[in-house]
Amino acid sequence: MTDAADTGFRRLSLDIPGGTVAGVALGPESANPDIVFMHATGFNALTYRSMLAPLGERFSVWALDARGHGRTTLSARTFGYTSWRRHSDDLIAVLERHCTAPVTLAGHSMGGVVSLLAAGKRNDLVSGLALIDPVILPASMYAFAELPLGPTMMRFTQPLARGAAARRDEFPSREVAVRGFSGRGVFKSFPPEVVEDYVTDGLVEDGNGGFRLACRPSYEAQTYCAHRHDPWGALRRLTDPLILLRAERGSTISEASMHRIAAIKPDARVATVEGSGHMIPMERPDRVRAAIESAALMGQAGRKFHGME
Repeated sequence: MTDAADTGFRRLSLDIPGGTVAGVALGPESANPDIVFMHATGFNALTYRSMLAPLGERFSVWALDARGHGRTTLSARTFGYTSWRRHSDDLIAVLERHCTAPVTLAGHSMGGVVSLLAAGKRNDLVSGLALIDPVILPASMYAFAELPLGPTMMRFTQPLARGAAARRDEFPSREVAVRGFSGRGVFKSFPPEVVEDYVTDGLVEDGNGGFRLACRPSYEAQTYCAHRHDPWGALRRLTDPLILLRAERGSTISEASMHRIAAIKPDARVATVEGSGHMIPMERPDRVRAAIESAALMGQAGRKFHGME
């Protein structure tokens, strides 16, 4: 399993109201990170270590575990969990308490939307955005989610939610988990070291000599149904540089939505990554790093940094 001493990353433990946000830091130690990265539903920050590590040669990078994932200790109840705003509010709290200047936010899937919502609410804390196949649904889906029983109905109609609820939750060892995940399902395209990193922080001791998923199946299932938020409104409020990558296969953004994004943000850099599925960071880490680096450089050249040195 991954060991920090062997791989060059550092553990983060960031206090905010209600608990601690965990994560990993790569690159030079700094009073303020250049880049803060958020992961996809069901994963954790360490899963993206090998993709992010080369960025650490030039930038200070933080990757954070969302509430209910990895090593973060914030309460993760499913009751009342109907919006990813709980995650964007946690991210804002980290930026307010632990950062001294605006940062580039980057995120994959849910993490992309969490980054967008945070930037839309607190644009003063953000200098740029790199969104990797974020889950931006048609406006009609968000209207459906706002219905009194919208999230509950999604729990039964959303295939990802049903699949997550039935996910295996217990393992006798991390090694057994690695063998079980490797080459299967969503992990099919993952390099071996990425599966090992996922398991390192994706499993926790169960108190009986075994391990269970850090992101419980019931919580992951509810995450897929928690869409009472407004990424389209956040996009309209955004004033910072935006780079967005879309998967060619199985993307969480329709082509129509991509055209709408380009119309709302005509200065955004929007591209489809040929041959990739939704797991672009694992399948095409080079394209993802280039997008994040470009967003960071454009952000550092922006008005918020003038006079800060």
